[in-house]
Amino acid sequence: MRPVLVLLQSHCLLSMFAGVCVPVVVGSLPPALPWHVSCPVRCAPTVDCNDLLLTKLPLPIPPDTHTLRLQSNLLSALDTAVLHGLPNLTDLDLSQNRFSHVRTITQSYSIPSLLSLHLEENHLGHLPEDSFSTLPALQELFLSHNNLRSIALPESLAEDALEGLEGLESLSFYDNLLTKVPTQALRRVPGLKFLDLNKNHIKMIETGDFQDMVHLKELGLNNMEELVSIERAALKNLPELTKLEITNNPRLSYIHPQAFLQLSRLESLMLNSNSLSALHQHIMFSLPSLQEVSLHSNPLRCDCLFHWAAKETLHPHFEKDTRKCVFGLCNSK
Repeated sequence: MRPVLVLLQSHCLLSMFAGVCVPVVVGSLPPALPWHVSCPVRCAPTVDCNDLLLTKLPLPIPPDTHTLRLQSNLLSALDTAVLHGLPNLTDLDLSQNRFSHVRTITQSYSIPSLLSLHLEENHLGHLPEDSFSTLPALQELFLSHNNLRSIALPESLAEDALEGLEGLESLSFYDNLLTKVPTQALRRVPGLKFLDLNKNHIKMIETGDFQDMVHLKELGLNNMEELVSIERAALKNLPELTKLEITNNPRLSYIHPQAFLQLSRLESLMLNSNSLSALHQHIMFSLPSLQEVSLHSNPLRCDCLFHWAAKETLHPHFEKDTRKCVFGLCNSK
């Protein structure tokens, strides 16, 4: 069967053979670019235009495109009418470009089939209201390595920034400038399952910051240079949460005894590499499904402050190094 060729102005060439999608580079582009993309017999067409120094969308884009890769280009705006004309588009990668305003991506035209949007390593400084309302089916949103700030600033992350994303399941704010948990914005995404707030400038996890997020399964609060405390009922009524990571926060020295309430399915609690000198027994008693606890690389006070744990059946949950600290001195007295 003769291949059907679709020529793009950007010199992206998509060749459709039986069972294989093979984008090819033509013209003056370097031949070493990783263009070969193989997929099953009934493949979902992928257009891969990464690393081409593009300043605008390549045209024409095949109307049956499912995945559009535009990573590492020079894009600062998009013709959303073009994307609206891709009824099967489910995955869009715009990471490592020059977008400073999210509305230049999502304004005017809807992309009703889009499930995954990558916006990592751009120049986004704020998210206005209804930033993603034209993406009603979106399930994954990646906003890592931008300049997003706290919702306390009107020009930054609006409370309604995530309005319309009822189906969103995975959200990453990794490596931004948030100084508070964007609680109000998160309430607009009730179906969220995975949340990454790692490497932000949050100073305190306050009462009610994570409450009634009934589908949340995993939460990451790692690598926060300024985080000092987690207050009472900071995490409450998260019935599906199974994994909680709060690690590598060099100033975190206090977790309220009742910081974690109604986390009935929590199995893994990672608290290593903080500045904790103790862990209150109520935290352990309030987590009935707990299977593992990591506390290594904390300045734990091995002076029998944890003697309560030696008398309970909880100690198998602690890793080996922590058990040595917790029980060694107490058992010798």
